[in-house]
Amino acid sequence: MLFLKKGKKLFSFGVLLVILLLSGCDGGEKTVESNYYLSLSGESESWKVDSYEILIKPETFDVGNGNVTMKNKTEFSTDFFSIGVYAVIDNKDTVIQRRSVTGSESDISETSMGATEGGTLLNENGEPVSLENISDIYMIIEWKDNKKTKEEKVDLFNKEGLLN
Repeated sequence: MLFLKKGKKLFSFGVLLVILLLSGCDGGEKTVESNYYLSLSGESESWKVDSYEILIKPETFDVGNGNVTMKNKTEFSTDFFSIGVYAVIDNKDTVIQRRSVTGSESDISETSMGATEGGTLLNENGEPVSLENISDIYMIIEWKDNKKTKEEKVDLFNKEGLLN
């Protein structure tokens, strides 16, 4: 019987020791950092976009390096050409890159977007934008053809399309 009482005391002491050790553990929250890399492509009636890149990190929002090619043309010169890349962030269309050529005649049949390296892109609450905030990414291409300005939209990313 003495052995049984000693075992209960030892067991109780062990449980108490485990509780004390667990209560001393650091309960601080750890921040999980999300980084996203997207390589996007899309087409419209007249244009094809390949390898448009977006890198999203809490401390940076880099975009560009994509190629925009006019379909069924090996050469096309105009004095007006504009590309705007938009992200729908928290239901608001935001320009994330823009490129344009005006004035002198330029061949626009193949165009490289170049890269734009930026700092942190913040939402309306002052927090870094994450992929969760972005529902759509698209490009608006405008150009002059025979003195008439044309415009087409190229869809590059749609969050709903990913979830289906």
